[in-house]
Amino acid sequence: MATPAQVIANRVNAQLSTGPRSAEGKASSSRNSVKFGLTAKAAIIPGEDPAELEDLTAQDLEEFDPSGPIEQHFVQNLVRAVWMQRRCDRVEAAYLNARVAAMPEGTEHALGAALITDAAQGDVLHKIFRRRQAAEREWTRALESLTRIQAKRFADEAEAQAEPAAATPLPTNRVRFDAVPQPVPQRAPEPPANLALRR
Repeated sequence: MATPAQVIANRVNAQLSTGPRSAEGKASSSRNSVKFGLTAKAAIIPGEDPAELEDLTAQDLEEFDPSGPIEQHFVQNLVRAVWMQRRCDRVEAAYLNARVAAMPEGTEHALGAALITDAAQGDVLHKIFRRRQAAEREWTRALESLTRIQAKRFADEAEAQAEPAAATPLPTNRVRFDAVPQPVPQRAPEPPANLALRR
């Protein structure tokens, strides 16, 4: 447990350490948790267009029309996976352009030389390719899960709509057609009366 002197010292230090005060400092510190490149936790990293991500999200929300937090989670996974694939494409193009630009001027087949250099020094292009493949697998899994959950929801909704109609009793009919009619017993006809025989 902290002593009273330590508590006072902590409070004094906290007053001195209030974080960035300028707009630039706040913007900089807001990106402290953003990792560089492909492992970025933030949805947007420098050089990406937030409007493009918003359009992608709106398209997927319209197409899949999620209901409830679970379906929304899988739609978010779909958006994130597609966004990561596009990021990989941008990173790969920027990386290759930088590699080619770093080649000595007049290098014959600069792109090929850049690829050879990359393979010998870290094989970054292969890492980008693997990250893109992982994003494609993530997209496929999210789509399969979302499709399965929505199919169950649609079936449950259809069943719920069908149940009230089946549970409603049929109107009673005064004439029962389901009963087999019993023949009415008939008396044998009596012979005509002979008035002459009567006494």
